[in-house]
Amino acid sequence: MSKYIPNLVSVVIPNWNGKRFLAGCLDSLLKQKYEHVEVIIVDNGSKDGSVEFLQENYPQVRLLTFENNTGFSPAVNRGIRESKGEFVALLNNDTVVDPMWLSELVRIMHEHPEIGSAGCKMLAYDDHKLLDGAGDGYRRGGLPGRIGHRERDTGRFDLPRYILGACGGAAMYRQELFEAIGYLDDDYFAYLEDVDFGLRAQNAGYKCYYVPTAIVYHLGCGTTGSGYSPLVVRLSSQNNLNTIVKNIPGPLLWKFLPEILYWQLYYLAVVTVRGAQIVPWLQGALDALKMMPKMLKKRQEIFSQRKVSLRYLEEIIVESERDLMASKRRLNQQTLAALSGKALERMSAK
Repeated sequence: MSKYIPNLVSVVIPNWNGKRFLAGCLDSLLKQKYEHVEVIIVDNGSKDGSVEFLQENYPQVRLLTFENNTGFSPAVNRGIRESKGEFVALLNNDTVVDPMWLSELVRIMHEHPEIGSAGCKMLAYDDHKLLDGAGDGYRRGGLPGRIGHRERDTGRFDLPRYILGACGGAAMYRQELFEAIGYLDDDYFAYLEDVDFGLRAQNAGYKCYYVPTAIVYHLGCGTTGSGYSPLVVRLSSQNNLNTIVKNIPGPLLWKFLPEILYWQLYYLAVVTVRGAQIVPWLQGALDALKMMPKMLKKRQEIFSQRKVSLRYLEEIIVESERDLMASKRRLNQQTLAALSGKALERMSAK
């Protein structure tokens, strides 16, 4: 008999100095049509009064605390371990969720017993016609991305489908999945832990499904700041390499090597040009090198759990890369169209 409560959803929210976001996030959860829910907030040593705010205003929330910031993965993992639900929903604190969010996710989990997780349609917090993402993507070169990120929501992402993995900022998982492959990797601290987890789940035969009717409005970088901050660049550089080492089998590693070299150097060029962050990138790469023995040990454990073929792993990665490339092309076209429109407006004004 399962130790988890059937149909209960445990919503786990990590928080670090996010007091300004909590009311919006929690109030939207209180409006869910799905009522069989427990909400767990794991506070990572906040100094902004988050804990006191929660204790005073949201006594119904289970509050777990750390003295210091342990990172996203350790915080989330503690919440998962102490959860009671058959399903676990991870949610960023800088989000507001649609009233049907949990209902739609639970419905899909019941309709698709072959999936271990489900992803959401994430829209921009400040512009509900702008996509924040429609699932995690991954390139052969080891560079992740969110499918549809910054595209206009024109209906293209309104169809449910299988995807490589769900964004950890808003996703649902079966407890069975954690029992089978373990939790998020504590060594990641933050960034790419969801991509790593998605690849590990696929390796073990657990698919992921995109649910466009499960809608979340996401601010993005609400806690850690710009995507080109030193912290983000250092951790992204480190975890890009860690994810390759852990999850790409030898035959595919050699096959993907040209793409790996290209995309890792591409990321270095981008963070250098846009953010002047070459030093954090180098620090992250050096940290990954130091962590190599530990990652190789984890690699052995991951591959011992493999239940899918190399061809399947290659196909889902290539398909995911195509999604990211197509999304990038559309975004470039939208940007060019917007610039052309502004140029015409200026000409007309003259």
